[in-house]
Amino acid sequence: METRVIPNDLSRLLARSWFFSELTAKEIEGLAALARTRTVRPKQCIVKKGEPAAQIFAVLRGRLKVMTPGIAHDAAFRIIGPGDLIGEISAVDGQARSATVKAIEHCELAVIDHRDFTSFLDAHPVVSRKLLAVLARRVRQLSERVEDRSFLGVHARLAKCLLSIVEQYGQPSRDGLVSDLRLSQQELGELMDATRESVNKLLRSWREQGIVTHEADRIVVHDLEALRALARADTHDRRHERAEPDVSLNLVGALPGRGAGAERGGPHPLG
Repeated sequence: METRVIPNDLSRLLARSWFFSELTAKEIEGLAALARTRTVRPKQCIVKKGEPAAQIFAVLRGRLKVMTPGIAHDAAFRIIGPGDLIGEISAVDGQARSATVKAIEHCELAVIDHRDFTSFLDAHPVVSRKLLAVLARRVRQLSERVEDRSFLGVHARLAKCLLSIVEQYGQPSRDGLVSDLRLSQQELGELMDATRESVNKLLRSWREQGIVTHEADRIVVHDLEALRALARADTHDRRHERAEPDVSLNLVGALPGRGAGAERGGPHPLG
């Protein structure tokens, strides 16, 4: 549902965005005058890949996932939250949506028509430069993902995915780093190109080793150094790309004082 809000309220929310942080109060007010707000519920689709694009969205509250649908399972590119944009690629090239975006939790978005946004960019080069930086970062993230898919096994990719999540959303606790972003095993698999079954087996093994627990979609990292060691491991082996991981192995054997060396091998799946 889209609604108009009191301009001062929307100006305050937009001003919190790093994307518009260098604008003056007057410029923020001008941007707010072009926007309307939209509230979305968890799992609601905001845009779909391939559909015509006429609007750009600024995330004010909540978190969403950027993804592309697949036959066996979806592939999620990254998690976005307050301060991020949705539809910036279509705003630049005028083409159809390049990805699907779904809400993970209750969200509030600012909605601006493409024509109004491009006119705003023309008048504010500083925002245009930030948009270029965002697009460059997207290319780097996709390049890294292709490299990970080509050269890392599934347990190294899952470890990297969990590290990225707790680095962004983790809060220290007595049990370790607790992520305030709740993700299901299916969603974790989408983020690092793996099946839910592979994620489940690895998480069960790592829980037994005291590295990570995942209960009620909440991620808790108990042994950060062990998880980092797993993320650094070179586990690529094309001959076993489609095999299930052997989770009976002690994956932290390469850590000092924990064994003679980590096993290699394993199967093949942000920002």
